[in-house]
Amino acid sequence: MRSTQVPAKTIAGAALVAAMTASTPVLAQEDKYIDIMPFLTRVDEERNTDRQAGGLRAAFGWQTQGNWFTEVHLFGTQLDGTNDRLTTPPPLFSGELYPSGDNDLTGLGMDAVYSFNGRNGYSPFLLGGVGVSHNNTKFDYGYQETNAFINLGAGITSGAISRSGLKIRAEVRYLRDFFAGDMNDWQFGFGLSIPLSCPPVAAPVAAPPPPEPKPEIINLDSDGDGVLDRNDRCPNTLPGAEVDEYGCVVADQTITLENIQFEFNSAKLTPRAEASLSQVAQSLRNQPNTQVEVAGHTDSQGNDSYNLRLSGQRAESVRRYLVQNGVNAARITARGYGETQPVASNASESGRAQNRRVELTFR
Repeated sequence: MRSTQVPAKTIAGAALVAAMTASTPVLAQEDKYIDIMPFLTRVDEERNTDRQAGGLRAAFGWQTQGNWFTEVHLFGTQLDGTNDRLTTPPPLFSGELYPSGDNDLTGLGMDAVYSFNGRNGYSPFLLGGVGVSHNNTKFDYGYQETNAFINLGAGITSGAISRSGLKIRAEVRYLRDFFAGDMNDWQFGFGLSIPLSCPPVAAPVAAPPPPEPKPEIINLDSDGDGVLDRNDRCPNTLPGAEVDEYGCVVADQTITLENIQFEFNSAKLTPRAEASLSQVAQSLRNQPNTQVEVAGHTDSQGNDSYNLRLSGQRAESVRRYLVQNGVNAARITARGYGETQPVASNASESGRAQNRRVELTFR
């Protein structure tokens, strides 16, 4: 019985990628990763090779928008030819496959991936994409074919299993290879996902100790929401928010956040913005029954699609910071509106500055 081997060139490529990853600095946002995944394959019997073999896949992925990711992957496997099917070569141009011994199947593809939890914790995913494959099986006396393929798959990534954010990935993938009249193969993979940028582990928010009893000050309204502290069930209300008789923010209103700036052409928050958002997080923790949308807006300068994408990334940065500072992730969503909802004229710098904003909409 022949042994199943992974192509040496594929192993070398995967090792090089892993070595490059080892020195990558850990950033605050997980939006890029590399996966190294051995797999078992069950190939189409029309290949005239062993039906089962092992292989290796290396993939580089990055966040496209929200829960959508894009992956570029390289895979390879060696299929032992079933040489006893043909003892002599078939007639020329017969259309039959002629086994060649150890037959390589390699491929390079690109997939769109939807991760249901955005790669946060255990996250099921679906994928689909296209690529090119190289089949080393001899066909009609000596042809090696490079063909297109399509593949569909499903799987799951685990939560982090180490302080560096390392994860486990498992998947099943159907591959339709347009080689010699189409081949239908299956691949079952299990491997490691290596983050190129890893989110920090959010520290648990400890419940504050009960306050020392203080003399009651009857007319004190600490957060300025119009409800005296003795009746205020939701303290530290955001400035300008409309509240009910108990000091809790009412639904269906939008508040513009002050002092929320980002690095130039980037979704990275400035230190001043983080300081302001810490106060916003404290307020939202004191409003436990609200649902909130973080909305990002830009001015009209630049490309429409670029502005829409940048506003979405900035809204997601604000949402992530609030969640890391104790706001329940199930209560808060993020969305970018680009330049579609201006509040002032884009003809002046002051108007454009007003349009570059982040808002909280209470549902």
